[in-house]
Amino acid sequence: MSNPGEFIQACAAGKVWVFCKNCDAPRNFNDVEHIRTVENPSYWGADPWWYEMRVFRCPDCGTEQQSPLHRES
Repeated sequence: MSNPGEFIQACAAGKVWVFCKNCDAPRNFNDVEHIRTVENPSYWGADPWWYEMRVFRCPDCGTEQQSPLHRES
């Protein structure tokens, strides 16, 4: 998914998620509070968003977590 439009559509459709280690459960990308993005300095390809880490606050437990993005198939 190197097309930014496809990434945005997947987010809008609720198909992108992050994982909360504290709850041991996936959280929808749209339901968490996004704090910052940690870029992967060793990745130089066309779809960098899949290789970044997202720092977010879980809406259920309230903890700050860090997770890569995942996409439902």
